[in-house]
Amino acid sequence: MPARSLVFPLALLLATTVVVGLIARELSRAWFLPGPRPELIEELELSLSDQRRLARLMPETAEGRRQRFERTQTLLRHLRVLAFSRESLAERHAVLLLSGAIGVTLAAGGLHALRQSRQDRRLMRLQAALLQLADGTPDVRVAITGRDVTGRVARMVEQISAIHTRDRRRLASLEDLSRWQDAARRHAHEMRTPLAAAQLDLAALGEASGRVADPALRDRLCQRTRDLEGDVRRLNEFAQAFAAFGRLPRPRPREGDLRDLVLEFSERFGAAWPRLAMDVELAERPCFASYDAELLRQVLVNLCENSAAALQGAGREQGVVRLALHGAGSLATLDIVDDGPGISAEARSGLFQPYATYRPGGIGLGLAISRKILLDHGGDLELVPSQRGAAFRLSLPANSQEPRDDTDSARRG
Repeated sequence: MPARSLVFPLALLLATTVVVGLIARELSRAWFLPGPRPELIEELELSLSDQRRLARLMPETAEGRRQRFERTQTLLRHLRVLAFSRESLAERHAVLLLSGAIGVTLAAGGLHALRQSRQDRRLMRLQAALLQLADGTPDVRVAITGRDVTGRVARMVEQISAIHTRDRRRLASLEDLSRWQDAARRHAHEMRTPLAAAQLDLAALGEASGRVADPALRDRLCQRTRDLEGDVRRLNEFAQAFAAFGRLPRPRPREGDLRDLVLEFSERFGAAWPRLAMDVELAERPCFASYDAELLRQVLVNLCENSAAALQGAGREQGVVRLALHGAGSLATLDIVDDGPGISAEARSGLFQPYATYRPGGIGLGLAISRKILLDHGGDLELVPSQRGAAFRLSLPANSQEPRDDTDSARRG
């Protein structure tokens, strides 16, 4: 413990000792332990003499006066003993008071020292956590409990660290996806001209192969031409996907209740996937947020499409996807959970990376586009743990109040 922390307990001990000593001195005075006054002793002695004379003058009352004489003599002896022991009793009383006060003060000082030592350790941990927070360490943990000021500050540090960590991850993901978008735009631009030329050449080749006289050679040429047309068509789909990813529009958000979006999506797309039954769970209270309904609808379509494809790949005839909307403080979250085969461990690490696909025929841009849309909204798209199937969580900054109708306000004005 620092020497500075001992100043207060020692000062408290000294002050308490002085004050209790003064109190003990005052309490030990005559008014607290009253001694027999000389006049009282003289009167008692005179009473004894009077009783002796009365006993001689009135022999018939001798027995009663003898008992009274003995009681008065006993009282007189007690008063004389009290007079002799008064000073020692006062000193003993003062010592007991002072010893008790010193004991209580020592106990209080010891408890204070222990409490101060614990508080110093907690403050040192808090200081280390603040230094980690200043250095940018992600997910700082203070490990301080309690409802006092230090405990509340520790929880605030952990909350701020969690917010900063989430923002840094979002920013890193945005920067990474922006670089992928630039690459996708360049790829789409570079692929567009060769693909157009290849399509023209294949059309000419198809016409020329039809004029070949040898039927066997003509059939082989036609088959190869169809194969090449399929490959070119596939490359053209990639180029269009690259171009769509590179030209992903910025959100045009409007204030609204996310419950309306989820209900509208379930009613409009509930029968779009025959293998997939849709189950909706809405928050009890409105979840107001600022969002682009068309872009969020695109995200939901992509996730449900992935769930339906996973069911088909697993050979299942029917499955369920659950849309659960919740409000969690400053965030509104929408969980999309299916009961399909789930996502393998190898696919989880690069799940949101562009061009990473683990599904036959997939391009690997759907989840990257979906997350980019949520990041542009100030939210995020995450894969969350699930006991069965795949579970994704959409999060958006929530508004605590219902959006104001500007048209009505202008009309009232």
